[in-house]
Amino acid sequence: MNSRLTRDVFRDPLVQDEVPYGVLAPDGHGGALPLIVVLHGANSSSDFLAMLQPIAEALWADGTLSPSLIACASTPTAGGFYIDRPGNAWESLIATAFPRLLEKEHGADPDRVALMGASMGGYGALKIAFADPARWLAVAAVAPALLPAPAPEDLRPRNTLDVLGRLGREMAAEGDGYAANSVLHRLRGNADAVRAAGLPILLRCGDQDVFALHDGSEQLHRALWDLDIGHDYHLVHGGDHLGPEAVASQRAALAFVGAAQRRAAGEDRTDADRELEAAWRDWAAAGRQGAPPRLDAFGVSAPTAVRAMLAPELAEASRRDPTTARRYGILPRG
Repeated sequence: MNSRLTRDVFRDPLVQDEVPYGVLAPDGHGGALPLIVVLHGANSSSDFLAMLQPIAEALWADGTLSPSLIACASTPTAGGFYIDRPGNAWESLIATAFPRLLEKEHGADPDRVALMGASMGGYGALKIAFADPARWLAVAAVAPALLPAPAPEDLRPRNTLDVLGRLGREMAAEGDGYAANSVLHRLRGNADAVRAAGLPILLRCGDQDVFALHDGSEQLHRALWDLDIGHDYHLVHGGDHLGPEAVASQRAALAFVGAAQRRAAGEDRTDADRELEAAWRDWAAAGRQGAPPRLDAFGVSAPTAVRAMLAPELAEASRRDPTTARRYGILPRG
């Protein structure tokens, strides 16, 4: 499927200078399209969309990704970092003003907006998503720039290479300080809302990331587990920050958003699947009497079927162990 990449600039009172941006869209699709806001990494720009273009075209062509607008605004690294500061509120610009512009000027659907970011952009995407989780269709963060320390003075040299040291200093200096600009602190402070929203979350990072960003990704994964918040977590063996993993991760992130788009639109299952799921629920509600419905072991109804068959055992386990109701278990320490 062919696409078009357009470039423009806009101004907004939230920041001092004009902001270049790009929009990637599939050819031949009109009306309001779902929006994917892409947050680029450090020392990059909206030109990042040119790299995404062939990946998106392939995913549009095979149906993995719904026809969508994919947009990216150029933001600074130093003095930016998707952090709000007086006169240059970059987090607010990307979270609010940029989607509004895309709705007004490009016909984006404001009710179907996903966030996706890599490195510095992964940090910004997660921070924005966790602030208002019910607003977003999904968030996909690739090698996010997450600093695994409760305070900047606790950061180790392995986690502060290149611009990461400056990120820690700017997180501490701007707004309400380091904790307010920390993805982990924001998650913990808003965990109930994130869990209730059922926000689809993807974390992906190579385990040989030269900037050791897998440290912060692992820390966030463990926090999501402990808080019982569902998420996908891909720790890629041998993956580094750049190279083949940088391309594979973008493909995985767009595919993850595509799956969230299909679920939101009810396109993740057929009417026959829904009927079979309903039959299993009815069978369980009627006391599991008579012959059970057909088991489609590899279909989307299978999880509903297994839970219906195990209902008495699950109920007894829940009576004896309240953690049975959790998505993730409480794991023993040590």
